[in-house]
Amino acid sequence: MKYKKIIGGTEKEAEEKFPWLKNAVFENAEIDITKDFLVWKSGIWKNGVWENGTWEDGMWMNGYWKIGIWKNGVWENGLWEGGIWENGIWKDGIWESETWGNGTWKEGVWLNGIWESGTWKNGTWRGGIWKNGTWEDGIWEGGTWESGFMWDNLLQNYQKVVYDNKKKIFRVIKK
Repeated sequence: MKYKKIIGGTEKEAEEKFPWLKNAVFENAEIDITKDFLVWKSGIWKNGVWENGTWEDGMWMNGYWKIGIWKNGVWENGLWEGGIWENGIWKDGIWESETWGNGTWKEGVWLNGIWESGTWKNGTWRGGIWKNGTWEDGIWEGGTWESGFMWDNLLQNYQKVVYDNKKKIFRVIKK
């Protein structure tokens, strides 16, 4: 079943107001169409293009996210072009730009954007601004590191670090 519940209208009205829903593949969606933008309450997004709206919860399996606000849920795979990530779990995929507010990044490629807070489990960081958060593992290929912690395997705890742009290494801040 594609739609489990539509608040504020019918399937026909939802797809007229948000035509990009017609070609998307999803199931058990609970959506709200009473605003000028779509509100995704829950369900499983399997594939397609997300044009704009607010994602409150659910599972994203694959697809292309153009713009919107992600409040919570699980991102399995896909391409994120822009918008605001407030919270949730990112398992894999490609992040092109915009702002990561908080949550857990498990794997994937970060191309550009602003990381405000959260836990980076693994993946490849290629550019952007790391404002704060906890880095556990992964590959840092470039970008701006402002503040944060990294896991130290030898000491078995988190260390406050800074990035030395000249030497291209992270250094522990001595207490």
